Amino acid sequence: MAEPAVNVKLIKERLAFLKGGRFKAWLEICAHCAYCSDSCFFYLAHDKDPKYMPAYKVKQTLDKLYKKKGEVTWEELEKMADIAYGDCTACRRCSLYCPFGIDVAVMIAAVRGILCGQGLAPKGLQDAAKHHWETGNQMAITEEDFVETCKWMEEESEEEMPGLKIPIEKKGAETLYVLNAREVKFYPQDIAEAAMILYAAGEDWTFPDLGWDMTNLAMFAGNAQVMAHSAKLVYDAAKRLEVKKIITSE
Repeated sequence: MAEPAVNVKLIKERLAFLKGGRFKAWLEICAHCAYCSDSCFFYLAHDKDPKYMPAYKVKQTLDKLYKKKGEVTWEELEKMADIAYGDCTACRRCSLYCPFGIDVAVMIAAVRGILCGQGLAPKGLQDAAKHHWETGNQMAITEEDFVETCKWMEEESEEEMPGLKIPIEKKGAETLYVLNAREVKFYPQDIAEAAMILYAAGEDWTFPDLGWDMTNLAMFAGNAQVMAHSAKLVYDAAKRLEVKKIITSE
């Protein structure tokens, strides 16, 4: 089977967008001193195999993309995807140890953006991003199902905590509460438990009917368009309902 064609033009456009002083400085001043290595749990978990050193990961991904000016093969992109998605969580621990302040996580995120543009992000992340774009949440839960789940949890909690309400679209509430879509689909009891805490604390709160999913898996995929869309849904809900603060579930 022939390898998919690499969209070199798209890679070059992305590299041109990223070619600021920050990236250039980071790539040039890295002394490969290895101070970052012992902070990386991939490096430690693989018996300090040099290929898991943060500096090496950047060398084999973003640095190679710049040096080759985007003229890379599909095989090379697949190897970069293994590194960017499989060998780094972009936790930024290594950045805290770098004596030059090089932020490896930002560079790996840039690589993910390039890979995502070539369709090389993990399928699970791509699917979640697609769902968020189309439905406003990563699990593709409809507004009707979300409202019904909240009502169900309100009824289930009535005996344990009389008077408890799970408000949706309450304009002027003090707080907007947003959560992980997996809670709605797989762990609805988490909604009831959070509502009990908010009720016991006397919090004036509400769920939005759209923009209630605070997860942003598109960020991990490297899909900037959906990442911004996901964040904007929550922001728009806060503006629409005129709340003063946002509380997230995790």
